[in-house]
Amino acid sequence: MSPKSLDEFADQREQVKIAEHEALARTIRAERADKTRLKEKIAEVEHERDAAEKALSLYEHKYADRPAWLVPPKKIGTDRGTLVAFLSDTHYGEVVKSAEVGGYNKYDTDIAERRTQRFFSKTVEMARNYFAGVKYDGIVLALGGDIVSGDIHDELAQTNALSTHETILWAVPRLSAGVEMLRKEFGQVHVVSAPGNHGRDSRKPRYKGRSAHNADTLIARLLAQQFAGRDGVTFDVPESIDVNFAVYKWRFSMEHGDELRFNGTSEIGSLGPIKRGTMRKRTQMQAEGKPFDYLLLGHFHQYVPAASQGFIANGTLKGFDEYARGRKFTPEPPQQAIFIVNPDHGVSLQAPLFVDAA
Repeated sequence: MSPKSLDEFADQREQVKIAEHEALARTIRAERADKTRLKEKIAEVEHERDAAEKALSLYEHKYADRPAWLVPPKKIGTDRGTLVAFLSDTHYGEVVKSAEVGGYNKYDTDIAERRTQRFFSKTVEMARNYFAGVKYDGIVLALGGDIVSGDIHDELAQTNALSTHETILWAVPRLSAGVEMLRKEFGQVHVVSAPGNHGRDSRKPRYKGRSAHNADTLIARLLAQQFAGRDGVTFDVPESIDVNFAVYKWRFSMEHGDELRFNGTSEIGSLGPIKRGTMRKRTQMQAEGKPFDYLLLGHFHQYVPAASQGFIANGTLKGFDEYARGRKFTPEPPQQAIFIVNPDHGVSLQAPLFVDAA
């Protein structure tokens, strides 16, 4: 082969190599572009997944610590349900003089003990005779705060029959007897607790350590210690201002209610502050990823069974007092809220539990 032919052959081979390299480079660039697009697509899908999970969490907040019997059953019968007994604003230790409230009410430690006994015994009676036909999976006892009168006001410190520490010692055995009564009747008892404003150990409200510095929380924790290791009784006593729990698929949030500032009138009562407060709390809890179907609260001493509007306000075991009479509030009998949660329909039956003597 002539030198010229060899040069031409070498040039051709070089051109082929260049062409092959360029083709390979195009392939690599195309694969890299595909890989980049794939990464972008994966990131987009992951973003959509995270957004979907966050949105779903707003409706399916997990309550991992609740006892198994409160989890939705696979097969739901129309006759099944869980009873919720709401006990708040007992103001143990306080004294209400009949002469100072126009004879409408009277309250002291003896009356408090009788009304507490009636609360638990009438809860059982209501379940047996008035809500008859329901097969109960168990009962939730909601302790909604202001269990003690406390001494946050000078007039209470001067007139209470018991100090706060004495009231704690007075309350625990009586509430313990009530929990045991519910355990024997219903088999399963779940106790949830939220601190009130009267149980705090400071004159001004506090937000840091609110539950840790509250007699209501201490009472609930002492009760939990008494039932530790006992079958059929569980407790949820959080460190926060409120407690969140679920009955079947229905979500509840309970706080005492003193942060829902009262700025209404004696005519509208607590309805305005409660409705506004429920809306604000619903927005807050949605943002926290802990939405609720029903808000439970006390504090206002006014029984408002408004489950259809998303809240249930409790009455008071103490009953009408000097403050309420002075502010011209309409008196109510000593009463507490009781209701049934149906697996399908949520709060289905609501009733006041009258705790005074017939």
